[in-house]
Amino acid sequence: MSVELDFPEFPYEEPPAGITCQQEPWNGVLVTVDQIPFKTGDQVTFHVTVCSDYSGQTLAAETHGVVTITADTNSASYTIPWKGVLDAVTEGSIIACYTLTPVDGSPPLTSQEAIVRYSRQQRDGAVCCPDN
Repeated sequence: MSVELDFPEFPYEEPPAGITCQQEPWNGVLVTVDQIPFKTGDQVTFHVTVCSDYSGQTLAAETHGVVTITADTNSASYTIPWKGVLDAVTEGSIIACYTLTPVDGSPPLTSQEAIVRYSRQQRDGAVCCPDN
């Protein structure tokens, strides 16, 4: 599989900390793709891996989300779910990439991977979740 597209982005990432309790990950974590000329009917499949380490080597959970483009646009987004995915680790990383399957039947294109630090560990030692 060759890489033809730029990486997706995590618009609520707070460098250098990444995604933390401040972004309330139990509401999902948004991944976006911008500056791509999507056509009505294109499909964008987001591939997401959550790892229990910061280097992205230890798999904890995976998910895929398919978005069908409903009108010509330059962006697409997917919200990574909490249950069974983001709740799988306390500290680690999220890796995302996407595949664009054009409606015109041309071959699918794959993006580069984006990685972001992910932590639900709070300064006082508690782990944030929807209940606290």
